[in-house]
This record gives sequence, structure tokens and C-alpha cells, in this order.
Amino acid sequence: MSQSLKVLLIEDNRIEARQTQQWLDNAKDVCFEVECAYRMKVALERLSRGGIDIILLDLNLPDSRGLDTFITLHDRAPHIPIVVFTGEDDESIGAAAVARGAQDYLIKHQVDGTRLARVLRYALVRQKVGEGKIIEPKQGKSACVIGFLGAKGGVGTTTVALNVALVLTKQQKAVILAEMRPSFGTLAYHLRQQPDKSLRTILDDFPDHCGDRELKALLCEGPADLRILFGPQQADLFKEIDPTHVDAVIKGLATMADFVILDLPTQPSVATQTAVRLCQFVIVVTERTLDSVVCAKVALNQLQVWGVAADCVGTVIVNRTEIHTPVSPTDIQTRLGCEIVGVIPPGTPANFQILEAGAPVVMTMADQVADSFAAIADHFSADHIEGLKL
Repeated sequence: MSQSLKVLLIEDNRIEARQTQQWLDNAKDVCFEVECAYRMKVALERLSRGGIDIILLDLNLPDSRGLDTFITLHDRAPHIPIVVFTGEDDESIGAAAVARGAQDYLIKHQVDGTRLARVLRYALVRQKVGEGKIIEPKQGKSACVIGFLGAKGGVGTTTVALNVALVLTKQQKAVILAEMRPSFGTLAYHLRQQPDKSLRTILDDFPDHCGDRELKALLCEGPADLRILFGPQQADLFKEIDPTHVDAVIKGLATMADFVILDLPTQPSVATQTAVRLCQFVIVVTERTLDSVVCAKVALNQLQVWGVAADCVGTVIVNRTEIHTPVSPTDIQTRLGCEIVGVIPPGTPANFQILEAGAPVVMTMADQVADSFAAIADHFSADHIEGLKL
């Protein structure tokens, strides 16, 4: 049976209101019951009677206009997720509404029924995640979850996550490395593996109860007793990850290990937002180029918007290529305003030969590069991190 959600559509343009209602009537998987209010006064009166799951709001009404419309609604019903409609010229107001607590905003005339239904469903999930209402963690053992997020593509996030995970296994920790990506990542290539099971299995057939047996069946063996949940292995297998699936998977993995290391995609999404909110620490990986540092700052701002505490965020600096005018670590720390957890020095020819053979550096060499990964792992294996577990 489809899930049923009651939507309060606050829209004074009756033609657009009918179009929106028609879209939601035809939505798949979710049954939307839509009630319409054409004025703020009517909307507030309806909210007072309860029973509304989500609000779809036009900011410009006959008796209220602009950001004040959202503020009034949000103050009256802070626990009901609100998605804002804006015009193309009012996109900044939509962003301002999100900064004040709206779950999302949509630009009119750039929306279709499929996207609208998805945004409303995810907005409800985000609200529940923020209030801690989604899938309580299992009792018993719970891992420290660490997320690795690239400032931009190609900075070496997967390499850092993999080597840190392996250092932790060498310290006799039970570690799971999960590639939480909706499409192909490079982790399997790094290890020269061709896994026949992956996160895609969950996306295709997510069980009603994501138990230990289902999750354990997806884990592959990596070097040094590392267990790995690979992302999808083919480019044509892209599918957005439902945030409820992310929540269940991470909390399930957390009962099986001392550490869960998440290799996260660079592009922001509801799924990544859910993942980082379950992390005890999030690392933004950046190179020493100015464009990478600028991207890292944007990523840090996004984490702040998502509610990740500043003291739970750090950065790792990677020296992957020769740069004519590299940004110094001191300047990077000043620009980013967060802790530098580690600095990876440039690789040697021997390092690159090892990588080409599919052997992680920390498993085969004792040099400055391997030591830098070990220093990052030591940051998380210290006693102070024990109090931060799920």
C-alpha cells in the first residue's frame, strides 16, 4: 500500500494550484492528499486543526508577501516541513527561506510532477532526520562513523578514505569502508577488484527491515580484514539513494564494526546530507590549488547549513600534482576556518607503481606518505573519539 501524506498547498493562483494538485494526484509510490488555501489567514486556521504532514508554499499571497510569509508559517508550525515556491526572479528569497528553516525551494515553471513528488517526500525525510525520528540505531555495539568528502572531483578522496581505513585495521580495529555513492566510484579500481555485489543491490530491492544478514551479504573482503561495501559498478546503474536507505544502511553497518568509513560523493544531495548527519567527524579533502580551496570552503558552508557542528569537521590537504603557486597549509586553515587533520605529501615514483598494481600505500611501504595516513587514523583512534559513537 502506498504511503499517504497530507499536503497543505498555499497558493493564490487557482490555475497553478489545480496544476500542482493534478501532479500530486498522479504521483507514484506516495498518495498525496492535497488541501488548498488561497490566503495566509485560511492557511493558519487550517494548521490549527492539525493533521498536515507537509506544506507547499507560494511566498506571495494577497495577505502576506515575501520571506515574511515563510517566517509566519514556520513560527506557527515549526515541526511541519515547508517547501517554498518562488519565481525565477525570486530565487534568492527561496535560498533565504532554506537558511531560515525551509526544507527546500522550487522555481515555478521549472517543475514537473515527478520532481515535485520527490522533493516533497525527501523534505519530509529531512525533517525527520533533523528531529532524530528516523530508524533508531540498534542496541549494542556502535561504530565511530567518519565521512570523507571531496572539495571537488579528482582530489583523491577515495585514496585517503581507503588508506585511513586500512591503517585502522592494522591497529586491530574492525573497519567497514562504504562507498556511499549513487553511481560508479573508483574504489574497486583502486583495489583491482570486480565485485559482483554492491550498494546497488539495496537500491534495487531495499528490504522492509535492513538486518545484519542483508548487510553482511553485501560486504566484500578487502586487504587486511577490511570489509567493503562497494558502490554501483556500472555507469548505467545510476539511481538516487533514498535517504531512509542511507540512514538504515549506516546505522546497520555501525553495529558491525569499530569504525565505519564513508566515501561520499562531491555533489550535495539529500542522501549525503543524511549520511553526514550520522557522522561523528567529516573530513573535506582538498588540494593546495586555489580553486580546490574555494570549493572546500563551499563544502564546509554546506555542512554548516546541514547542521554539522564546526568541531566535528576537519580537512585533509593532498599534494597530488606540482603546483606553481600552491596555497600554504596556514593560508588554507585561515581560509577554511577548520582543523587540518592531516597533510599528504607528494607521492614518489615507487608510490605510483604500487598504486598501479592495486596495492594501497599503507600496506606495502613505510615512508612519509604512509606515515601521513597513519597520523590521520591516529586522530580518530584516540580515546577522545570514543564518546562520539552512534
